[in-house]
Amino acid sequence: MTVAALTEQFPHPEVRFRQQDALVMVDIENAHGSATITTFGATLLSYRPKGGADVLWVSDTALYDGKKPVRGGVPVCWPWFGPYDPAALGPDPSDEYKKGHGIARYAFWDVESVESVGEATHVVFVLTPGDDIRKAWPLEFSLRLHVTLGETLEMTLEGENRSKREWRVSEAFHTYFGVGEAEGLVVRGLDGTMRIDKLADGERGTQSGEVAMTTPMEQVFVGHPGTLVIEDRGNAREIVIERENSASSVLWNPGPEGVQSFADMPDDQYRKTVCVEVANALDDAYPLAAGATHAMSMRLSVR
Repeated sequence: MTVAALTEQFPHPEVRFRQQDALVMVDIENAHGSATITTFGATLLSYRPKGGADVLWVSDTALYDGKKPVRGGVPVCWPWFGPYDPAALGPDPSDEYKKGHGIARYAFWDVESVESVGEATHVVFVLTPGDDIRKAWPLEFSLRLHVTLGETLEMTLEGENRSKREWRVSEAFHTYFGVGEAEGLVVRGLDGTMRIDKLADGERGTQSGEVAMTTPMEQVFVGHPGTLVIEDRGNAREIVIERENSASSVLWNPGPEGVQSFADMPDDQYRKTVCVEVANALDDAYPLAAGATHAMSMRLSVR
């Protein structure tokens, strides 16, 4: 849908639609701050609390061509996280189309509604399968992303299985946070959690105390639904991540060598971002029965 058509269909004093290259952007601004979401992947690209700096990071060389996900923000991973695991659905002829982190971040979503809820602004995006999506995921579904800008920034991913069979879901809000310095950055809230180190062949151990980020890093923490706190000392702030119906956390940074494989990320920018992700991954993937719905939420705030 065009910017003009969206503006006519969803008039709201706190919401503006605009074009950036091949993508449509949805800007929200109210008494609590501002946010920007693109309909491509329903990716949140900016969240600025009132009077504060952006909480998120987006690459200076990100592409807005609608062919690959924008590098940064909050990509939506669904219905699988990481590379596709045939155990989720069983091998089928569509396997060759299955890209990393699912189908949602590669698709154009529709705006379903725009409204005020008290002092907050609420926008809903919806994705249903078309021919291109069915090449990668042949089962019927409906996926909604609720974005609410109020005293916090809240996102809820709601997936409905509209097929006649059960499948297994893993998912994530693959959030890129902007930070003063990634190396040594502290993340609190994971003490006592089972840690799976993807850079050490999946080695498992129990986390003791706070986590100090390293570059590179790829660790999944399972079986722990608690609040996370990022100590962004370089920006003199703490970023608080609350969640519901999420039992996994993922900490990721590509490091100085890994970043060189990304054409849409400058070589030095690994130092200025960390991914701290709200997820249901690996051990925490769950079965979604025919006709069932599951909703995972994340709330971001700064103090």
